[in-house]
Amino acid sequence: MQKVEWVIFDKDGTIIDLDSIWIPWAKNFYLNLTENSDFEVAFSLQYFLTTIGVTADGTTIDPTSPLAVGSIQEAETIMAYLLYQQGIAWSEGVMLARAASSLATAQQESITVQELPGIRQLLIRLKEHGIRLGVVTADSTARAELHVKQLGLWPLFEFVLGSDQVPSSKPFPDLAHLARERYQVLLEQTVMIGDSNADMLFAKNAGMLYSIGIIPKNVYPKDYLPDAMKIIEVYDESLITLLIAKEDQHG
Repeated sequence: MQKVEWVIFDKDGTIIDLDSIWIPWAKNFYLNLTENSDFEVAFSLQYFLTTIGVTADGTTIDPTSPLAVGSIQEAETIMAYLLYQQGIAWSEGVMLARAASSLATAQQESITVQELPGIRQLLIRLKEHGIRLGVVTADSTARAELHVKQLGLWPLFEFVLGSDQVPSSKPFPDLAHLARERYQVLLEQTVMIGDSNADMLFAKNAGMLYSIGIIPKNVYPKDYLPDAMKIIEVYDESLITLLIAKEDQHG
């Protein structure tokens, strides 16, 4: 008989449309490198995009890919490795990747973020029922805060925490432990909602009440969240009913 006191959301792919942010970022990451280097990059933009997780048609992101699940630091490591493969020293490749990544991140300020359908109404309804809300993301805290503010959702959340706040990001429980220490989050009465299995394992590793995975209707296959205790395709009234119920209904 557990009541849900907190709901923690992942950001990209859960609150915000993943493709609208990270495909432009990935393109700028590559272009910044090629335009600001005194050597010719041996791999094409298309090759880099598919390597990091953009689908072949260039319009969507593989939800199991580094671009969808990993941190910016991990994307920089991939870029540095590609540069290393073409003969550039690892230390130089890391610096070049970091510089190109930082510029791409700065360029994101001009990108219009798009919220997922139904998320605003869900957040408002949960707040009306006294459930406290937070965001935990592999993105940086500053950028996550910026995106939430751009959408006008900032007042609905108690906190926004990014991977730069802890030694290890999801699926490790460090961010959950930080939320518990800093904001008195009762993890055993918390539900995690996310779009990657790292989110599901994060909830499990942190001892949360249960996890909910969101997989959009048009995404196939739907077997990449094996550790989710519940799968949804949209934010609708049935989810609100589940979360505000006093009994633990996830079984």
